[in-house]
Amino acid sequence: MPQLDGHALPRRRRGRPVGSDSAETRNRILRAARQVINERGYQAATFQAIALTAGLSRPTLHYYFATREEIFETLVGEANYVMAECIAKAQRHGTLVDQLSALVAAIHEADYRDRSTFAFLVSARLEASRNPELSSGSDSDMRTFLTRLVAEAVARGELRADTAQEAVVDMVHSMLWGVGFYAGFVDDAADMYVITKQLSKVFSEGLLGTLPVP
Repeated sequence: MPQLDGHALPRRRRGRPVGSDSAETRNRILRAARQVINERGYQAATFQAIALTAGLSRPTLHYYFATREEIFETLVGEANYVMAECIAKAQRHGTLVDQLSALVAAIHEADYRDRSTFAFLVSARLEASRNPELSSGSDSDMRTFLTRLVAEAVARGELRADTAQEAVVDMVHSMLWGVGFYAGFVDDAADMYVITKQLSKVFSEGLLGTLPVP
């Protein structure tokens, strides 16, 4: 069965339409589901609500997806793919500052392309805490990535050997989730450019790095 970032994609059902119209209808359903979940939460994302938002009939939704859990898992897979791309861009750099700055820039770029993706990542994380049967998206991948970055920075001497690595990971992790929340639910493009630029400056210079020492 085909895979998308660790998630099995549903097999094409017999009689399902093929071609660009079929793909567009499927994407239309997913966009509508993401909108409903972002605005009202997973419990409100019934087939009826998604169908109304998409402007489709409930039988059409069932033609493409058997359950709303299947829709949610597909959305998680898509969001994971976007986050994996952001992580891959950060991995091309050789220092912790450059890696974190590249990660923030990649998140900003992805948000500029489609704001709803990062709103969904935040929503999925919250919904997973309320509904343990749901996947929380790329949260564990991001934490694993940050843990490795910090450990490698210590090994290279960029951070002190006695650095509380887990605390640093927690701090950066929470900052990135804050950026994701702001990108998905609060910002406009101009705001996010200023915010991500300033965050990169904080990574490189420190919050008080430009102030004189008393």
